Amino acid sequence: MAIAVKDNTVYAVEIEDTENTYKAPTANTSYVQTLADGAELTPAKELLERNIFNGSIGKTTPRTGTRTVTGAMPVEMRASSTEGAAPEYDALMRAALGSRRQVTTTSADDTDAGGPHTTSRIYLLDADASKYTEGDIVTVKVAGDYHTSPISAVSNTPGDVYIDLLVAADAAFTDGDSIAAVTTYVTSNSGHPSLSISKYLETTVLEQATGCRVNSMALENFTTGQLASWNFGFEGMDFDRSLTAQPHTPAYSDAEPPIILQACVYQDGVQLPVNELSISLENTLGFATSTCSENGRISGRVTERTISGSFNPYKQDDSISQFTKFKNNTEFSIFGYAILPSSTAGEYSQVVSFYLPSCIITEMGEADQDGLLQNELSFSAGRGADGTSEEIYISFS
Repeated sequence: MAIAVKDNTVYAVEIEDTENTYKAPTANTSYVQTLADGAELTPAKELLERNIFNGSIGKTTPRTGTRTVTGAMPVEMRASSTEGAAPEYDALMRAALGSRRQVTTTSADDTDAGGPHTTSRIYLLDADASKYTEGDIVTVKVAGDYHTSPISAVSNTPGDVYIDLLVAADAAFTDGDSIAAVTTYVTSNSGHPSLSISKYLETTVLEQATGCRVNSMALENFTTGQLASWNFGFEGMDFDRSLTAQPHTPAYSDAEPPIILQACVYQDGVQLPVNELSISLENTLGFATSTCSENGRISGRVTERTISGSFNPYKQDDSISQFTKFKNNTEFSIFGYAILPSSTAGEYSQVVSFYLPSCIITEMGEADQDGLLQNELSFSAGRGADGTSEEIYISFS
């Protein structure tokens, strides 16, 4: 017998075929490389006290009822090393947001359209009309001048197919400019998968959680010069532990996390210098229960979603525009990304980006960075005035 060592721990995540039926790792790619600090899997049982007289001021041994399991899986904010492929933590992203779509590489081409391309409009062939949706984030690979932006408008009219970009490029696009393949996660009212989470200690002890739903996701440490991370919180329906050999040697992604440098943030499409930005998604979970169930819970679903965050642009001595937005409850968009720079100036890869189309400032504080004043702004992200816009898009290209 030996005491388990913390570093000899691995986590795996599988989307369940049947909710709350444990699904063991199916391949060496099922494993997710979590951060060493903050990862946890905690089982619990509801305590049922027996409020009866026993001739003493002490209590009779209680019973235990419904079993639950909670935990967290923080991961580095990184893309796949294959352009446009889903990241290693794909299942967690899908469980947090509910929907995923993937687009292959596209070429700018005005053959079917009147054209020409502009700094913010890219014409596409009619065959590509259904590829993109407003809010999707694209990276256009112009030689020596790559450009990343959310899509602000889409035209699917045959003979006039194009996408408009929120952030304009330095120069007009040309035929043959390549739009990178991309995986995009977007909010949804349904479709959030349930997960089986496996934690192996020393390759010999299995701690498992089933029927897990992601109840929180946070972008953390998106701070100048640092390594950002996503932190996923989850709650599950049941747990178990056993002496079970780890079935695979994990094959982790070889993608590198971007350093938060050349990681630009935009407000309403205008670049905004900030030192730090955070995003928090909270999912309210509803669990159906039944007296016939061995554990009590029989199924779960995301029933409500709240997205908020904060950022800290510098205070200006000739503008009160942020206060005006706060005072008038003015909606604005937030867009940001992080990259791995290439050895070729102006080019990059493994882009992680996020776009929140409809935000309002909820709190306005003040801070300083070495004597430089900053607006400490808290914001809430919603679905827009008419309730039809998705709250957040997260893309990997």
